[in-house]
Amino acid sequence: VMKATSLFGGVQVFNILISLIRSKLIAILIGPTGMGIAGLLTSTMGLINGLTNFGLDRSAVKDISLANTNSDSEKASRTINVLRRLVWFTVTLGVIIMIVAAPLLSEFAFGSKDYTISFRWISLALLFQQLASSQLAILQGLRKLQSLAKANLFGNFLGLLITVPLYYYFRIDAIVPAIIIATFISFGFSLYYTNKANIKKVKISNKEAIKEGRSMINLGFMLSLSSMITLLVAYIIQIYISKTGGVDEVGLYTAGFLILNSYV
Repeated sequence: VMKATSLFGGVQVFNILISLIRSKLIAILIGPTGMGIAGLLTSTMGLINGLTNFGLDRSAVKDISLANTNSDSEKASRTINVLRRLVWFTVTLGVIIMIVAAPLLSEFAFGSKDYTISFRWISLALLFQQLASSQLAILQGLRKLQSLAKANLFGNFLGLLITVPLYYYFRIDAIVPAIIIATFISFGFSLYYTNKANIKKVKISNKEAIKEGRSMINLGFMLSLSSMITLLVAYIIQIYISKTGGVDEVGLYTAGFLILNSYV
């Protein structure tokens, strides 16, 4: 436990430093307005993600870990393949909701439909985010802790190197591409390290995946309820600030929230 804690603690320190540098540079380059737009886009995506992922990124860890602990590689591989099949259902649901509801989400978050296209593009980020979360859950369940730590660290570092120049050259116009690219990079590294785990591919039909993954879905849904409340409250606060103050105030709130709740 101490070894794992020190490993993730050290990685977390680097991740916080990377996030501090990225947030500071982005704040300088796009200002409070840009931070507010980015905050509303990402919080909306986070809410839709929380509604549609059914907590599979957490519940799957238990099932994979249990099979792995019992040295049942066949069972572990089957559970992982069930998870991967289920995630494509949740991803499809999330993307469809984002695309169809984009005008309403834009109206609700910004008071106009000007960001409809932005929300539709952000559906790509939601897709990569859910896929990345499922890959990280697999690494955690298999206790590939070093690979899990490397995927997080390298993903954040490369995201910093690529997205900051985007903001430098394109400013506010870089917000949506930067969000998509950051989630894609995270997915890329998580997929790379899960592929290194040499997981056996098992053919599973949709019917089998739903039947065998029912307990995973039920547990995940219950686990996701508490986090959904937190996401919803944070989103409502941002919307309230946007309506009563403006996007600039949302940017200032987002920056303050990051400093207190993430970095400290």
